[in-house]
Amino acid sequence: MQSSVAGINDEVITLTNYISEYKDFLQQTNLQDNLANRFTLLHSLIDEVLIIDYMHRTHSDRNAIYNREKQRMYDQLLLNEYYDFTIGPQMIASDQELRTLFAWSKTTLHVRHLYAQNLSGIKDIQDYLENGNTWEECAAISFKDSLLQSNGGDLGWMRMGDMDPAFESAAFQLTDMQISSPIKTQYGYSIIQVLEKEKDGFLTEQEFQLEKDWLRLMAAQYKKMPAIRDFTDTLLKQMEIHFNEKDLKDFFSAIIANKESQKIYSNRPLLSFNDGHYWTAKQTYEKLDNLSSRQYKRIQDMDNLTNILKGLAVREKMLLHAEELHLSTSSSFTESLERQYHNYLVRQCLDNLFDHHTEGYPDPSLKQSIYKNFRDGLAANASISIDTSIVKKFILPPGETS
Repeated sequence: MQSSVAGINDEVITLTNYISEYKDFLQQTNLQDNLANRFTLLHSLIDEVLIIDYMHRTHSDRNAIYNREKQRMYDQLLLNEYYDFTIGPQMIASDQELRTLFAWSKTTLHVRHLYAQNLSGIKDIQDYLENGNTWEECAAISFKDSLLQSNGGDLGWMRMGDMDPAFESAAFQLTDMQISSPIKTQYGYSIIQVLEKEKDGFLTEQEFQLEKDWLRLMAAQYKKMPAIRDFTDTLLKQMEIHFNEKDLKDFFSAIIANKESQKIYSNRPLLSFNDGHYWTAKQTYEKLDNLSSRQYKRIQDMDNLTNILKGLAVREKMLLHAEELHLSTSSSFTESLERQYHNYLVRQCLDNLFDHHTEGYPDPSLKQSIYKNFRDGLAANASISIDTSIVKKFILPPGETS
């Protein structure tokens, strides 16, 4: 039977889980192992149990909202597992690739770019540029931000790790004044120009060896998005998605107008797949309704809508395959999901608490007082026990004390 360091009502914090949390705590905070830090973390974990129990008891009216958020977390974790399973081997970098990244890490770039949210938009800007219009004229129509409009999309000087990985990977491969083709990033599409480079010409083998672990992480970041894009593009071709163009236009008009309409709730097929199944307008609307507000706001034209629907279809296909592969059954998956969900509930609780009492003026001392009173109230109605001897006596393995 596992030793427990604390009990809160029916919940137990085991020594194994506590030590795992404590090692992470020390690593993230750069603190040393001492008795004060041990009890600081333990009280924080107890507070978390109290808050989560409080949220379950008092916020049942919001269960549907919380369950939807938990499902989003589950889906994203499962997709991450699926990507590791399908494209993980492609993330391994060769020695030559690591040496290229090492050289990039010692290089600073002065970069400007042109931007559009979608592929058709960036192609229009590319045509505008290639037809003799100046970069500055193109920037004026590319950006809503007045500074970027006036400075030609100048981002200043950047180093490795400053920008989106796809953006950086393209930029570092350009020569001075060279202009890239349209590059897809997590934010949209960019055309990049490197105005100037500054290199650290003194690169040593010793430094390369010392930085290898970090370079491997950077290589994985640079490789991941192109690999995912290639994988999803292949999947899209296999699925052969067909849209009912007329009904899709009516559907788009209805959701843009934000009005209740038969066009939204129709059971007519809106898009179909080569395996014979299809999505009705009603089903499609329900799937769009699960998007975040940021994602939903991207639906500004038919191109946006069709791209988002294709993305949702591919995502659904991958999630089904991941379930077939039983990628969500490991204890590490369950623990990660629980940790994310508990963190979400704690954030919701504290946001509600401070918003209610501080009226938009979150003075730090006032917040501390509000939290202490709230926490003390929870603790007064709970049964809490702590085995201080275990907390004092357990030993961390060498090298894991800071």
